[in-house]
Amino acid sequence: MTRQLHLNAFLMNTGHHEASWRLPESDPYAHTDLSHYVGLARTAERGTFDSLFLADGPQLWNNLAQRPAGALEPLTLLTALATATEHIGLIATASTSYNSPYNLARRFASLDIVSGGRAGWNIVTTAGAEAARNFGLDAEPAHAERY
Repeated sequence: MTRQLHLNAFLMNTGHHEASWRLPESDPYAHTDLSHYVGLARTAERGTFDSLFLADGPQLWNNLAQRPAGALEPLTLLTALATATEHIGLIATASTSYNSPYNLARRFASLDIVSGGRAGWNIVTTAGAEAARNFGLDAEPAHAERY
């Protein structure tokens, strides 16, 4: 029996350490710099990673001590990365709570076409009052409704 290890690069805007963006040698604007992500994607592809993953949520980070607020929208960013890479899988989080099925399917289908079949979807439901307010709701949808 042959076993194979699959590797995924979980890219978190400025790094996984909460305060990494605050180090003097870091670029505090990397989370909005396409060339930063292109470099990371190409490095992962050269290292024969199977995929890269961008987490997302429909709200801004609200604690600047931990992360800079705002980030590039993952499907848009992955579409750009598809043109800069050849083999690596491109996976993004997208919420079913705050996206209509048609528009969500269309965005992922577009990424899949542009990337030559390399799109992946991390399906999530979204909880939290901050996200609900971004969509004009007073409170998050009930658990049973989200699922």
